[in-house]
Amino acid sequence: MVKAKIVEKNNIINSFVVKGHANFDKFGQDIVCAGITAIVSGSLNALDIKFKNNVELNVNENEISIKVIKNDDLLNHLLEFMIIQLETIEVQYPKNFKIERMI
Repeated sequence: MVKAKIVEKNNIINSFVVKGHANFDKFGQDIVCAGITAIVSGSLNALDIKFKNNVELNVNENEISIKVIKNDDLLNHLLEFMIIQLETIEVQYPKNFKIERMI
């Protein structure tokens, strides 16, 4: 199962971590992992281009993390947009993907 953890306070996202494997299908054919990867990778690219000085991005094998260093309204909206997309996958594949919000 892929698990995402979001830490937020007062509707402001402070960090996001996603890790694991969905086990929906065999490696290289897993549409759940592919969908999550596409959403998170695209978001990372946008964050790196538009908010390089506001975030700390880490990509490791089987784990991606985003830590907000300097908050910005537009940055928070982008993160929320990413999470809304991920929630769509969570609804469709609840056995393979779980999002946890820490408030």
